[in-house]
Amino acid sequence: MRTNSVIVLLMLVFVANGAYCITVQTPVGAISGLEETLTVDGRQYRMSKFLSIPFAESTAGENRFKKPIPKAPFSSTFDATQLPMACYPSYYEAEQKLDKYVNFTEDCLTLNVFVPHTFEKNVSLPVMVWIYGGAFVEGASVIYPAEGISTIGDVVVVTLNYRIGMFGFIQSTDGKLPGNQGLWDQHLGIKWVHDNIKAFTGNPNDVTIFGESAGGASVVYQALYPGNQGFFQRVIAQSGSALAYWASHELPNAEAFITKKGCDQAPDPLECLRALTPGQLQDNDTLPWVPFVDKDFVIASPKDIVHGTDSTTSSARNFFASLDFMTGMNNFDGALYLRDVWPNILHYSDMNTFVLTREEFIVIAIPAVVIDVIKPKNIRTALVDEELLNIQYTDWQHPNDSATLRFSLTNVSSDAAFFYPAVSTVKGHATLGKGKSYLYELSVVPTTHALQTPNWISGSNHADDIQYVFGYPLYAGPRSTGNYTEEERRLARGMVTMWTNFAKSGDPNKPEDARQFTNATWAEYDLDFQSFLQFTNQGALLGSQFLARRMQLWSDLLPTSSKGFQGIYYYYYYYYYMYYYYYYYYYFFYYYYYYYYYYYHHHHHNHHHYYYYYYYYYLVHQNLLSMETIMRTPRVLIEPTPSGHHSLHHSDHELIFDAM
Repeated sequence: MRTNSVIVLLMLVFVANGAYCITVQTPVGAISGLEETLTVDGRQYRMSKFLSIPFAESTAGENRFKKPIPKAPFSSTFDATQLPMACYPSYYEAEQKLDKYVNFTEDCLTLNVFVPHTFEKNVSLPVMVWIYGGAFVEGASVIYPAEGISTIGDVVVVTLNYRIGMFGFIQSTDGKLPGNQGLWDQHLGIKWVHDNIKAFTGNPNDVTIFGESAGGASVVYQALYPGNQGFFQRVIAQSGSALAYWASHELPNAEAFITKKGCDQAPDPLECLRALTPGQLQDNDTLPWVPFVDKDFVIASPKDIVHGTDSTTSSARNFFASLDFMTGMNNFDGALYLRDVWPNILHYSDMNTFVLTREEFIVIAIPAVVIDVIKPKNIRTALVDEELLNIQYTDWQHPNDSATLRFSLTNVSSDAAFFYPAVSTVKGHATLGKGKSYLYELSVVPTTHALQTPNWISGSNHADDIQYVFGYPLYAGPRSTGNYTEEERRLARGMVTMWTNFAKSGDPNKPEDARQFTNATWAEYDLDFQSFLQFTNQGALLGSQFLARRMQLWSDLLPTSSKGFQGIYYYYYYYYYMYYYYYYYYYFFYYYYYYYYYYYHHHHHNHHHYYYYYYYYYLVHQNLLSMETIMRTPRVLIEPTPSGHHSLHHSDHELIFDAM
């Protein structure tokens, strides 16, 4: 049969599980995949899938840490019937979590294509390219089977691998390790789709890239790279943005890693690293394996591109503006931090039962957020930032209630890491005024959470959206638990319809009518109404100005441009609370200094800067240092060290002492 000038050969060879082998001719050679029958949402579909197609050469040996090299054309038919392997994660425990499902290799740059038919149709379908999350240190395409979204939505779906951890994001000061290898991998995979997807009845001029968490940040990075012009037209970023504080790093990370691996004394440290096995490279280190402003792929800070006006970033900004953009979050995205971050800071072992005191919230949690997220320039602004967050996230009717404080901790984590970055990104896109913009919130109580979740959380944790977007409640696949309510199946059908509608038209409301599943029409996000759609167990609700007060506070605390002004509200509060601190705060910090010193001296050696931070207030109370001196000292800088941690420089402490 001849379809879109592509020869499709049907060979009845593969018979396991009722599947047959099907071969397509592509620009890179013949590729043999699987044809199978699938029951989705009570309906039988015949569909095809092609697994483990390499789009780049192996990244082992001399190619390790380099940009990906396009795969040479196949000299014979490529067997695309085997489950894909995964790229090595940055630490061994992540490998152990997945080893029951997948094997690992450095020859990992492969993709999988899911086609909602068996090539009996002469069609040209929209294409959706999925980029997985995992904090840029773990993840694999194999754990995201896409049969459901492909068949229900009638779209071609591609899932691809990219390098993660040190394999994908190591960069050095000398430029020999330029960084962002993982972003280049994604770009090459997207280009392969553009060049070859027509052979799979996909339309190369109708492509949507979508991803979650670090995958959400990744698709925004791809949307800010002008070299992707023409490769895709729409973007969906789920619970992740390149504008998030965790999605970028300012300082090279290779030197510390080279020293840690004992290669710093080698004649060629890079060759020393290349000689190590993947297992020797893996480590439970704290280095930030995330994208880097390399002036090549990432030409500037993402927020400077999205919100800036500099002519040097105009090409990236114009490309982003030309795309249709959808983004959103889960209402308890920050619960991820209750499992992965806060136990190490607050020293609890059971996130279901831990007790959070008012003192711990004010003296430990809030300062940690300020230092890691806001990165204040001096103590003056740090104090104001902390008090503003304290006021915003305290339930003043129950200020000392541990259960309420745990929710406050979750809310500040959600806002800082996911909510505000999403709102800032969609607002920036809407401001540019070219492509369509959409915002959503998932507020569903799932039968099964994707991640370990505290039993007191009643809502959607991080990654809970994936099961609905991929339609897992609707068919018996490897990711389906089989334990879903009718409301969840209805939600999955609605989200699949809206996501694939967006891929087809740039509008989640058409061509298929999703109101039968959601009971709502999704309004476009604009600067006047700032509409968003909230998905619930009972359907969907249209809202406006998502968490307006909290988002406004973060807008004032975090400038929209790294060179920008922090907002009039910020300075209003600043002067108001300077008065407040003079008459109250030195007593407060004097009381907690002893607790803080003891706590971190015995439990948290990496946070030695807190000793100084609270020691100042002890000195104030002893009349050895005036509050006015601290307020007038602009050089008490909190800056990142090469290891990625933040600490006060000793010279800055000496400056204060000299002023006493």
